[in-house]
Formats: sequence, C-alpha cells, structure tokens
Amino acid sequence: MVGDMTMLHRLALTITRKQPYADWADGVSAGEPDPVPCTDELPRTTYLVPAVDSGSVPELLNEFWPDIFDEELDAWSEDEATWPEPRTRELFDSWFAVELTDTVIDLAPDEPLTEADVEFESVNDALLHCAWCDLELEPEEGRRVGFKIADRERVASREGLVLSLLTDEGRVLTGILTTRDSDAAAAGDDLFFRACTSKCEKLIRKEAPRALRRLLALP
Repeated sequence: MVGDMTMLHRLALTITRKQPYADWADGVSAGEPDPVPCTDELPRTTYLVPAVDSGSVPELLNEFWPDIFDEELDAWSEDEATWPEPRTRELFDSWFAVELTDTVIDLAPDEPLTEADVEFESVNDALLHCAWCDLELEPEEGRRVGFKIADRERVASREGLVLSLLTDEGRVLTGILTTRDSDAAAAGDDLFFRACTSKCEKLIRKEAPRALRRLLALP
C-alpha cells in the first residue's frame, strides 16, 4: 500500500434504489402534512460485508438482503406499518440494483471510520477543551461545570455522549451527558462542561440553562 492507506478486509455492496422504491416513498409521503417527494436521482448506499475468497452478488445477497431491505425502507419511513409485505427476495431485486466492489481502501485511516468512532472523538474533544472559549486543557486542568436536567428522558439517547446547546448568540456549548447510574448523575450533574477559568465557568452557568430549556422545549 502507498503511504498511510489501508485496505479494509471487506467487500462493498452498492445499492441503487429503482423506480418502484421511489413510487413507494412518494406514496408514503403523500399521506403526510408536508409531503417530500423522493428525488429523481435515486440515492445510492454502500454496505460493507465480510470479505470472502469467492462470491457473486446473488450469493452475498442471500445472507444480507433482508437487512439491507429493512435499512433502505427505514431510511425513508420509520413506520414499519408503511413497509411492503411480504418482503421477498424477488421484491428486493425489483426495487434495488446491486453493484459489488471487491477492493475497499481507506485513504484516511487516522480519521474516525464509524459513527461510534465519531462519537468517541467528540467526547474526547469535549473532555479536553473549554466549552466556552475552546482552549485546549490537560485532564487535570480547569474545572467541571455541572447541571441538573429536569427531564432526562428527552435526551436519554445521548447518555454517555456529547450534548450540544445553542446559545442566544449562536455559540455552541458542547458538554457530556452522564449516564444515569454514574456518580456524577447521583450528585446532580446530569450534564457537565469543561471550563478553563472562573470567567468561562460563569459564562457557561449563565448561558447553558437557557439553551438547555430551549432544547428540551423542542417537539
């Protein structure tokens, strides 16, 4: 391999949605208050599957087509009641075109690859930077600024991950939502930010509660 490029031990199945998919998507949208038409240029999605010594598209799809079908439907409508039934392999083939790529190379191996990697990087960044001025901090520097959240259920999906708040001035404050069984949560710190100085702490304590109330008020 050249430079820092990395060959992934995966095959890639690229899925293109055909017209029957677009017809279904438009039918689903037609029943909504603000219908959104499916684009004429039907989007493509690439799925990585285990590398095998030999295999054709039909053989690979024997294992993965149900999961791909569900993922493609969920991308347009999370309401499974709108999904076609029964979902058969024949229906899959009529709704999607599939292209196999047998060599997958990562040109940026040092960058986050998965959504979990991105979330991890975001948490690490929030732990090592002041939420107000973005000054880089050592782990033992600065201070933690914690807040109690009245309704944790509204943001439960972000537990253990970053939670970003938009202030009145358009500044983004990025903190970490603690897990509900953590010592920090037990002490009343459902959400905490890093601050470099008392000045930044005071500004966070002033702006974060209003931004948090605004976030929790969203539908």
